[in-house]
Amino acid sequence: MEQQLVTIQSLVDDAISKGARLLVGGDYKKNKKAGNFYPPTVLVDVTNDMKIAQKEVFGPVMAVSRVPKDSDEECLRLLHEVCTFGLGASIYSGSQDRAFTKIGANVQSGMLTINDFGVNYLIQSLPFGGWNDSGFGRFAGPEGLRACCHERSIVLDRFSAFI
Repeated sequence: MEQQLVTIQSLVDDAISKGARLLVGGDYKKNKKAGNFYPPTVLVDVTNDMKIAQKEVFGPVMAVSRVPKDSDEECLRLLHEVCTFGLGASIYSGSQDRAFTKIGANVQSGMLTINDFGVNYLIQSLPFGGWNDSGFGRFAGPEGLRACCHERSIVLDRFSAFI
């Protein structure tokens, strides 16, 4: 577990060294009494050259990027160009319709929230799983139950008495 704290910290430190601004959290060493705890962290002004934009963090870090020229096409290009992972994504927009139909429908992720963060983790009836390098398959929901099953077709001859 300690190694994960070190991994998260190195991603946060890299982002800050390259110009991201830390709004809250960002240093697990400040409270060593907390044990293996990384504080909830928010980074803004994250760019695609930062490791945190290219890796799965697996920690309580929100990395916020602003899309140049407010372009939907540029948003999707930047997202898919730099990151091969797609466990979950969040899109924030003043227009929920735009966020879903123009951007969200084209985001390659297993889970997507619009104007929210991570609420899909709290709804246990929804399938949970990734896209691309974040894995395949699902758990939870009907899709997860099906993944635990071995489906097969069985045919019994109804006319064997005539043979």
